[in-house]
Amino acid sequence: MGLRRRLTLLTTLVVGGVVLLAAFACYAVIRSELRGQVDDQLKGQGALLGPFGRGDGPGFGPGRFGPGGGGLPGLPPRAGGAAPFAQLVGADGTAVAVRGSAAIPVTDEDRAIAAGDAPGRLSDRDAGGTHLRVLTEPLPRGQGAVMLARSLGGVDDALSRLRLVLLLLCLVATGLAALLGARIADRFAALLERVEAAQEAQRALVADASHELRTPVTALRTNAELLREDPGGDHAAVLDDVVQQTEELSALVTDLIELARGDQPGDELQDVRLDALVAEALERARRHAPGVEFAADLEPAAVDGVPERLGRAVNNLLDNAAKFSPEGEPVEVTLRDGALTVRDHGPGVPAADLPHIFDRFYRAGNAREQAGSGLGLAIVRQVAERHGGSVAAAAADGGGLAVTLTLPGARPIEPA
Repeated sequence: MGLRRRLTLLTTLVVGGVVLLAAFACYAVIRSELRGQVDDQLKGQGALLGPFGRGDGPGFGPGRFGPGGGGLPGLPPRAGGAAPFAQLVGADGTAVAVRGSAAIPVTDEDRAIAAGDAPGRLSDRDAGGTHLRVLTEPLPRGQGAVMLARSLGGVDDALSRLRLVLLLLCLVATGLAALLGARIADRFAALLERVEAAQEAQRALVADASHELRTPVTALRTNAELLREDPGGDHAAVLDDVVQQTEELSALVTDLIELARGDQPGDELQDVRLDALVAEALERARRHAPGVEFAADLEPAAVDGVPERLGRAVNNLLDNAAKFSPEGEPVEVTLRDGALTVRDHGPGVPAADLPHIFDRFYRAGNAREQAGSGLGLAIVRQVAERHGGSVAAAAADGGGLAVTLTLPGARPIEPA
């Protein structure tokens, strides 16, 4: 059985079991309450028999009550009135009905109560198809017992309807639990897939980083061995190589840290002026690439995001464009409707390499001679996805490459 089915079944069983227990508890409480009301009415009338049985004179028997049992004490109407069924049981066990059309069956326990050998009790009886709740109460001075009864038909009907309602409720709840379990299973499975994908990406990053770090580290070690073997020679060129390789190594480590940071839980989002952030990145790019012209057309806009991460993505786009921009050709930067497009007039990217330029450590065939770690555009994609957006690259009309970073939820701002 697959994970999804196991989770669905488990959720259905747990929720269905809880609902079933709740239904049983509800039924038991209501049944006890309804039957308890009938018992209280019978006990209330039974309590009146004590003072009544202490009346004067002999012959405390059926004749004292008159036709229909009118002389038998009963509760007031607001307390339920007199019991609809009443019956006298003599000390010898003979029974005479004094109220009601149905004769209440007399058991050995009732005869023992009438003989004074047992205390009064409550029980259920069936009298001519009528379900009765019966109180058998002994009379004082061993004069027999009185059986008082009330019909449980109304209680039985109410409980029957309640059972039907609770059964439907259990079925509906179980069905909803199955649907809920299926949704939980789908989400959990999707979460596991994302975790597995993240772990696979982490393993790939470690493997790729190990490969990429090996080259500059090997070069640094070779130059260090040359310096050690001939410490007194002229090693200006070797030292220049060491500085360059150290810078490359430092840039690679920085990019790796940035990628690793992107795999961590997201930072708190802030209200970011996207046009101001791009303008700051342009100032930085002009300082780092003074020979490159940047032409900007920025529409005022705001977006919810992490300023540092967005700034790093924009810097990488500008650095990448400046790296391949020929002398005398501008880098065009456009911000419209939450989409930032950076277009250069360089050699562009071959069509076969275009789908892979956002992969980690990927270098297009015409860019392998350029300095860089191959992580800049991968960081851009990671930042875009962390903000719910996307990044795409396409060959620009007239040559060059146009990279567009799209961020959802961008809000245009009217100029003051």
